[in-house]
Amino acid sequence: MARVYKKGQITIPKAVREAAGIDVGDRVVVEAREHEIVVRRPRGVLEFTPPPSRRPDELPWPQARRVAREERVARRAAADDA
Repeated sequence: MARVYKKGQITIPKAVREAAGIDVGDRVVVEAREHEIVVRRPRGVLEFTPPPSRRPDELPWPQARRVAREERVARRAAADDA
């Protein structure tokens, strides 16, 4: 059981953090599902949404994710051909 504080913060009990493999400083994904909130470890780096860009020359996040995925797929294909 956890309590929700003024700013919407909660403390995840130690036993739950240990069971989920969550440590201090780790990032987690928080999802709203029907009648529940799920806190889980991310499945991959592409699940993270970074803070808004401060540089006008940076790609928008969805486009940067697509480019990163295309590069990863190309690297895997090249490794399979080798």
